[in-house]
Amino acid sequence: MTVSRDPFFDCARLPFEWWRVAIPAVLLAMTGINSPAATPAYLHQALSEFNPVNPPGWAYTLTTRREDRTISERHDPSKPPGGQWVLLTMDGRSPTAEETEKYGRARSAGPGGSQANFTKADIEPGSLQLIRETQDHAEFSAEFREAATGADKMLGHLLLRLKVDKRVPYVSAYILELKEPYSPILGVKMQELRVEALFRPPNGDQPSLLSQMTSHFAGRIFFFSTGEDLRLTYQDYTPPPNELSR
Repeated sequence: MTVSRDPFFDCARLPFEWWRVAIPAVLLAMTGINSPAATPAYLHQALSEFNPVNPPGWAYTLTTRREDRTISERHDPSKPPGGQWVLLTMDGRSPTAEETEKYGRARSAGPGGSQANFTKADIEPGSLQLIRETQDHAEFSAEFREAATGADKMLGHLLLRLKVDKRVPYVSAYILELKEPYSPILGVKMQELRVEALFRPPNGDQPSLLSQMTSHFAGRIFFFSTGEDLRLTYQDYTPPPNELSR
């Protein structure tokens, strides 16, 4: 679930923390994730350009659906910090003045934007295995580096699948799934977790960008069952101003 991380949209957060580990490029080369000899040429190219989150500077409209509630907002990083997010609609209608004010307060309290569930450097290169392949597409399974799992070891409890379009090539989707039920803290039991992100193909100067993200979570908090399903749709992209001036 790139996922919007701010207090107004707690529903759009996945129930675990994102972990980022900066691993030098020389280490990646040594371990083989960017080594042409270790992977097919199409996979090497797809991984070299893979970014689980949208690159900085791109504006977009984000529509979040949770059960029967829908909210649409516009994110433009070229605007001043207080005006980068604008509420467009709520449940298909124009927001009221009160809703707009509440939204503005919530957005100003958090950094907004989206963050990836993981980075390319978090992938354990030796774990990549081909699951299936056709003439135009391939799917690989992967696991995460021990160093990237963080203090709560969340990434260590997740399996990763990468779908690759061999014609472009690029990573067209990733899927995260919980290996087995997991208790991150006392009283909380995660029984099901599945996140799927779909990406647009790169086109000319436009890189691969998020198209849609869905998540399903089910679990228990003490004696109470809990769960949610989310769908985030990204559209109406505008490149950074420096790209437009080229």
